Amino acid sequence: MNGSIAAPQSGRWLPVWDRPVPHTGGRAPLVWLLGAHGGAGVSTLEQVLALAADAQGRWPGAFDNESPFVAVVARETVDGLGRAHELLRQHHGGQAGRCQVLGLITCADRPGRVPPEIRRYRRVIDELVPPEGRWRMRWQSAWPLTPRADLPVWTPASPHPTRGSDPLAAVRELGHQVLGAVAAAVTGSFLDQHSGEAA
Repeated sequence: MNGSIAAPQSGRWLPVWDRPVPHTGGRAPLVWLLGAHGGAGVSTLEQVLALAADAQGRWPGAFDNESPFVAVVARETVDGLGRAHELLRQHHGGQAGRCQVLGLITCADRPGRVPPEIRRYRRVIDELVPPEGRWRMRWQSAWPLTPRADLPVWTPASPHPTRGSDPLAAVRELGHQVLGAVAAAVTGSFLDQHSGEAA
């Protein structure tokens, strides 16, 4: 988790936005989702997580009033994890602007157990993100059969159902974990800025 981690070759870098990231909706997102590759799952996560938006293939520039917080998103394939590995190395190498990576979200590529090769590779990549930022979205059998616009949307105020199954169960857990990571990052930044004031 320091500058000694070698960045990938520059041809594998993603660029940094030179202006605020364009986004739809009236409220700026709290967290940017940076897809490591096409088909990572960003569009779906953007739909179901009201607090997040697609960074559109570039690192946010963290301009005024723009959130600096990023979650890298990858599909659980060897290629997907490999690309996520490169992006996290780019960030640790100081080549991703002023944004702050909260963690890595991997999205299941299929139902059932995670293949051991994927589990092993994920453990390697996990060393590049904080322990509280190692997230996984399980396979959701209903999502591929549902138009994206019709997927359930989680907000921090989303109520739990009084009866029956919770359609937001999987994304609710992820949403609270991401919110917790943001809160920890903001608190840590505040404490760092004011650590010498009491002296």
